[in-house]
Amino acid sequence: MKRLLLLAVQLAVVMLLLGGCQLPGRSAHPVYTELPLSGEDVPIGYHDDDYGFHILNRFTFVQPSGYDAKLTAHSYQTLSTDRQRELYDEIYNAAFCFSDQKSVYEGEYEMRPLFFDGTDYTAKEVEAALIAVIDDHPELFWMTTDFDLKTHMDTGSTEVIVNASYPVDEVVAMMHKLNDALKRFYDEIPPSLTPYEREVYVYKYIIGHCEYDEKISSTATYGDEHPSLFNLYGVMVDHKAVCEGYSYSFDFLCSHLGIDTVCICGATDSEGDKDVGKAASNLHIWNAVELDGDWYMVDCTWDDLDNRDDYGEVFTYLNVTDKVLGIDHTPDPTYAQLSDEAYRSLTSYVNNFLPPACTATKYCYYLNESVHLTSPDVRQLADGIVEAVRKKRTSVMICIDSDRYTPDTMAKALFEGDQVYYQAMHQADDALEGSPLNADADAAYYPIYDLNMLAFKLNYE
Repeated sequence: MKRLLLLAVQLAVVMLLLGGCQLPGRSAHPVYTELPLSGEDVPIGYHDDDYGFHILNRFTFVQPSGYDAKLTAHSYQTLSTDRQRELYDEIYNAAFCFSDQKSVYEGEYEMRPLFFDGTDYTAKEVEAALIAVIDDHPELFWMTTDFDLKTHMDTGSTEVIVNASYPVDEVVAMMHKLNDALKRFYDEIPPSLTPYEREVYVYKYIIGHCEYDEKISSTATYGDEHPSLFNLYGVMVDHKAVCEGYSYSFDFLCSHLGIDTVCICGATDSEGDKDVGKAASNLHIWNAVELDGDWYMVDCTWDDLDNRDDYGEVFTYLNVTDKVLGIDHTPDPTYAQLSDEAYRSLTSYVNNFLPPACTATKYCYYLNESVHLTSPDVRQLADGIVEAVRKKRTSVMICIDSDRYTPDTMAKALFEGDQVYYQAMHQADDALEGSPLNADADAAYYPIYDLNMLAFKLNYE
């Protein structure tokens, strides 16, 4: 049974009407020193400015050789007003400006306060801009989704304070470790891979190197105490994460390997609301990816499910259509689609950008990498096993292309009578000429009823 993946995000907005509150010794609109723009020659580190803020160098993480990044700011492009875009730009700048002030949010630290002319800023537009920054920049792993919104009636201005999960010196140490981990990843990736091959490589890397932290549901404060579960650092360095960490890491790695990706928030199983003007409490986050002009849905978290561990690599959420993903996933609407009334009832954030309809199947992993059977055919199954072994897979997937069979009845047919499964295993073993395949090992299979599929673990000596 699939688990519900709770997106442990706490979005609370503090709306304060302050009659004459200004920062001590400052005008209503402090002019801060310019932040350093860094290139590859700027070291990881920080310095203090004249106002006592800790300014993090805008360090460029190591880049892969042989591949050009494709960093498309989809969420920024969906912001519809100059004011929203200004919020986005200033929030991004503030992400590099740390204070020593602890936030009202447990375990968080305030960044540089932002001031804007006008008192009519809404929580919805600030949140949309903040989430857009986080979605477009997974490398800002320290940023949280929490913020304070304060209205200064005496000066006719609005103050926004965003937050970090860690103090600046801890972020600097983490950046060094993250940069080293990224270098190891890029050094190991084979050269000259196609976009699809790069995507599959990233997908398998994340699933193979990261463990979903089941403790997230144990206590209400566990996520607050372990913020790296929700970001790129958790996957690449700690190797433990939840759906946010999986999705932001997939987005970051694919984008830097030249593949256009986005993160998508939504609900799973029956939790979604089909009404575009409403949104369910957010339970999950996954990705969409563009290949050869078509968009596909991707969920590496759900392909790392514990109940599949005994059956090898069974990837049925890699490059699927909206229809297939819609069996158990429902994307939330965008901020632009969400009514103000519906926004006020949210307990978590929604989307800024949703891709065009995902209807293509050309790069659907399970369709491309499966054996397609209309009946228990020894030769077809043997050929599929040979291909799977040569690609060093740990499973062979079977798509049942016939209404005559269900996963259960196909499995029964493969083992009754002449035992087609074991015949195919021995034919494959002979064709592979002494491969480490154990053709006599007991079969272990996983039925995937929604897709009319079977997955068999491949056993090696």
